[in-house]
Amino acid sequence: MAAFIRNSKLPQCQLCLRRMMSVDTPELSSPFRMQLRGKKHIAKQPPMVKVKLLQNIRGYGREGSIIPVAPGRMRNVWYPQRKAEYMTDAQLKTLKDVVIERDFLFGMEESMVGRNISDRESGPAGNVQMDLLTPQRATRLLSAEVPEHLDFYRAPITTPEPERPRHEPPRNFRDSASAAAADLAAASEPLPKPQQVAIFGSVTTADIVASIKAVLSENEEAARVVLSAEDIRIVRDAETEAGADADRIKSLGAFEVDIRVKGGELVRRIVRVKAQE
Repeated sequence: MAAFIRNSKLPQCQLCLRRMMSVDTPELSSPFRMQLRGKKHIAKQPPMVKVKLLQNIRGYGREGSIIPVAPGRMRNVWYPQRKAEYMTDAQLKTLKDVVIERDFLFGMEESMVGRNISDRESGPAGNVQMDLLTPQRATRLLSAEVPEHLDFYRAPITTPEPERPRHEPPRNFRDSASAAAADLAAASEPLPKPQQVAIFGSVTTADIVASIKAVLSENEEAARVVLSAEDIRIVRDAETEAGADADRIKSLGAFEVDIRVKGGELVRRIVRVKAQE
């Protein structure tokens, strides 16, 4: 007689049997029911910050308007160029009957009217031609439009300063020869290099490209310059480049960057990373 083999997947207690035999069990009544995500697993929307515009910005709003904007655009483009300022919670509480909303159509009316007129003149069968800039012309526009210094603001990481070793004076003050030798040895020691102040959130080549494009957008011809993060190179010496990332700046200070469009000449500018107040 063959021995009875118990299946480990079958329930082993009465409570499990009752649960499986119950008609109201949702697993049996709808085995293909869709599983919904919980609150912790729902994709989070990108955070927005409330800012006050200090000048008219096309597609966003008029000067003095309070709008929500992405933190990256405010931190890398608008705040360094003094186009907007942050709004604190205390300032927002004092406002009454103020609509905090972006005006997507602000400044777009003139461009839409000009586009409709050009479409009528060209006709439905008009040929669409892409007017690309030559590398030489793009280089000249970069040299003329991009300022010498590009400023970024980051919060510094404060660390306690290490104690410097104190040079004790020689015990025998009568021995002038030993005292002079000690002073000469202390003077010959190399001075310690100033420590770099680390920052929260590095400045990447993509941030530099976004800042340059924001400057070029104010000129109709310069806005057609094609620029990407691969066209930016952070200049470092051999000692610093060995232990640093090639596409990001992680400390306060001034750094030289090379800008070169494909087929164009080199344009060098200085990126200054300042402490955010």
